[in-house]
Amino acid sequence: MTVLHLAVVLASSFAAPAAAQVASIDDLWNPPALERMAPATPKDDPNDFESAFSIGPAGGYLRQKDADRGTWFGGAQARLHFAKILAAEASVTFHQNKYEDGDVTVTQYPVQLTAMLYVLSSGPIRPYILGGVGWYYTRFDYSGVFATIKDRTENIFGWHFGAGAELMLGPRVSLNADVRYIFLEPDTDQVLDQDFNYWQIAFGLNFFF
Repeated sequence: MTVLHLAVVLASSFAAPAAAQVASIDDLWNPPALERMAPATPKDDPNDFESAFSIGPAGGYLRQKDADRGTWFGGAQARLHFAKILAAEASVTFHQNKYEDGDVTVTQYPVQLTAMLYVLSSGPIRPYILGGVGWYYTRFDYSGVFATIKDRTENIFGWHFGAGAELMLGPRVSLNADVRYIFLEPDTDQVLDQDFNYWQIAFGLNFFF
C-alpha cells in the first residue's frame, strides 16, 4: 500500500464519525415528530367553525305601542345554518305588558320562526337581515274599571322583520344582537282598541354543536 492510499483510508475513517455527529445535531433541531404534532390549521381561530346548529338563551327589551311602559323578556333560541349566508331560527320567549294604568294585563308567549340572510359570511362580526312569522299565545286579564270584561286567551298570528349582527367569541360560541319590528293582528272585538305592534331589541348567546 502506498503512502497516498494510506492517507485516503485515514481521511475516510475520520470523516464518517464527523458526518454522523453533524446529522445527529441537525436531528435535535429538526425532530421529525414536530411536524406531525403541529396542527394544519389553528383550532382556536374564532372564525374557523363548521358547526351548523346552535342553541342558547335569548332575551331583550320591547315596547308595545300603546302599553303603559316597556318591558323585558326572556327565553331560548336555536339556529340552523343551511349555508354560509343563510340560516333559520326558532325562538320561544315570554313577556307581560300593562295597559290603561295597569287595569289590562297582556301576557304573551311568542313562538317565532325567522329566516336570516348574512351580508358577510366570514369574519368575527357577521351582519344579517331577517324576516319571519310568529304565533303569540296571549292572555288578557282585566281588573279595575274593566273588571266586568271576562278574561280570555287568544292565539295571535304575526310577522316581523329587522336586522342584526353575530359576533364570534370562539370556534363554538357566538353572541348575537338584533332589532325587530313585530306586526300583530289580534281579535279586538271585546278588547279596548289598542295597537299591539311593537319593536324589540334582542340578544342571544349561541353554543354550536
